[in-house]
Amino acid sequence: MKVILTQAVPGLGEAGAVKEVADGYARNYLLPRKLAMTATRGSMKQAMAQAEVYTRRAQKVTSAAQQAATALEGKVVKIRARVGSENRLYGSVTAADIAEALHVQYGIELDRRKIEVEEVIHRTGSYAATADFGQGATGKFTVEVAPEVQGAHGKASQVAGATMESAEGSEPVQAQDEVATGDTAVDETATDEADAAADDAATDDSEAGGTAQD
Repeated sequence: MKVILTQAVPGLGEAGAVKEVADGYARNYLLPRKLAMTATRGSMKQAMAQAEVYTRRAQKVTSAAQQAATALEGKVVKIRARVGSENRLYGSVTAADIAEALHVQYGIELDRRKIEVEEVIHRTGSYAATADFGQGATGKFTVEVAPEVQGAHGKASQVAGATMESAEGSEPVQAQDEVATGDTAVDETATDEADAAADDAATDDSEAGGTAQD
């Protein structure tokens, strides 16, 4: 039986292709699943029009996948993780972590199942990875895993820098607090001395008044 494929069928052909297939295969599989239609004069014209639509659509999908793969090629995805002794991670970096990092850092939406890493990531370092965008388009990139805090191999320079800047910014505040505390202490001491002098003067006046009465 001659049929026209309405969708791509693996091992048979793309949408719009005219194929000669076994009657049973057509009636029991292709036609019930609407993967094909019987080839007639009328359907042939319809098939040609559909084939053009499917071809343009497939070209757009392929082009978009290729552009995404090209945009990712050679990029470095940075991930910060908690690190213990000997640069070992608490746990591991998963494909889901990498997919999230791709979205945040480059705006690339990709299913975690389409990401392949050459080895399981249990330590800090650089790892080769591949993203599959479909339509035969793949992009190779690097996953760089570094500690969350200042440490191993200097890869957390941005984090360390932020910590140092925060510390430097806090010093003047601390110094001001110390000066303010010192000024308060001086003021309190001066107040105490003035009160003591006033008390002594009052005592002297009292004793003088008592002597005069005698």
